[in-house]
Amino acid sequence: MFKKFIATGAILALSAGFACGADVEIEKYEIDTPLKYNVSYNGKYADSLPEGFPIGIGSGMTYIGMAKDGARMFYAIGDRGPNADSPKVLINGKKNPSKVFPAPNFTPTYGALALKDGKITLLSAIEIKDFKGRKISGRPLPPGTVGSTGEVPLSDSYEILSYDKEGMDTEGIAIDRKDGNLWICDEYGPFIAKMDANTGRILKKYSPGDGLPTIIGKRQLNRGMEGVAVTPSNLVLGAVQSICDVDGNVSASKAPFTRLVLLDPETGKTKMFAYPIDVDAYKKCKDAKIGDLHAISDTEFLIVEQGKGKDGLRNIIYLIDIGEATDLSGKKTAGGNELEMVSGSDELENIGIKMVTKTEIISLREHGWKPSKAEGLALLPDMRTIAVCSDNDFGFGSVTVNPVEDKNGKDVKKATKYVIDDGKLTYDGSEVQTSFELQATGEKGGFWMIKLPKTIDQY
Repeated sequence: MFKKFIATGAILALSAGFACGADVEIEKYEIDTPLKYNVSYNGKYADSLPEGFPIGIGSGMTYIGMAKDGARMFYAIGDRGPNADSPKVLINGKKNPSKVFPAPNFTPTYGALALKDGKITLLSAIEIKDFKGRKISGRPLPPGTVGSTGEVPLSDSYEILSYDKEGMDTEGIAIDRKDGNLWICDEYGPFIAKMDANTGRILKKYSPGDGLPTIIGKRQLNRGMEGVAVTPSNLVLGAVQSICDVDGNVSASKAPFTRLVLLDPETGKTKMFAYPIDVDAYKKCKDAKIGDLHAISDTEFLIVEQGKGKDGLRNIIYLIDIGEATDLSGKKTAGGNELEMVSGSDELENIGIKMVTKTEIISLREHGWKPSKAEGLALLPDMRTIAVCSDNDFGFGSVTVNPVEDKNGKDVKKATKYVIDDGKLTYDGSEVQTSFELQATGEKGGFWMIKLPKTIDQY
């Protein structure tokens, strides 16, 4: 599906062509994923999902180039696969977070998107493999290992599934400038990995304490590395999605930044920089999230900042420059604490920390962006056209059936408020007849082509 809009300020008008002098020109599409790429499903709710799950492929994106037939080509990557929030699981007297994986053997996948003739279509799907060529899954890593979220993987019948020591929740993708292979990142570890572009086999994997700074292992759960970019000199920049949780009390944190990690694959050396979040726009600093990255030069990048703000959802593309920013490696507060323990940006400045500079390019929601997140970002060679995409969350959602009422008489719809105790679903210690059914949403990934009024170097 394709819609073409001319955007001037925050006003959109349907048009058959581009208007001269318009501030921003936007082409809006939905990603077409052919049925052959659907994720097979034979679980509890298979009757209502007979075709399985439409593959999710918009969690990260990078531009490849133009094909012989004139199609504009992109690599795109999906995340850990179909999953849904679920009740806590009581194990040895402790309530553990969990996540339902209705297709537990799904392998995180990437492929090529082609934009041509008013349509963007997934042309290929390659599954990611470990060093030995075995398919990985998106299930969580075992407790106690680097990257573990502590989540218990469940089937849609609430049976406990096995963990996967190679599991990844992939979120970003970029092309190596020297050999054409791919760099990906994930939210679990967070990890950064180099991958064979043709086979999906991981060639080298970097993790906190083993190639990446240990501190980023303090990421908030499921908010690890959300974007990755490769600079012209082949340095790799990864963005931690949100501020790190260094003391277990991230809700109270006043940290005004999230961490960017710059990796030199040739030497293995890393640097870190502070990306300044829009502190005043959120109720809590922890609510700010990064969506993706794209390298423009060795110091300049495009980045998506988003999240639930005080006035609603935000999805904003910024131009950032790390050139004058302080390397955070080894830096602590005056009291010897991690930098996330500061009281705000003034304290960072007082101890000599310069954050990354940023310039707003466009607010997507002001131009009609509907998905909650913008997860893929690329700049085309004209240096004016930005491609942005979202995923479809595998085209399904969880619906609460027969919810119990809390002490105030309100329906308890969040699955995470319930507890699975010896196979029984309970609330406040009592067994309940509530269920969380999987239903198709029909959602498709969004894809925009945004033509700016001037080239990015003029901002």
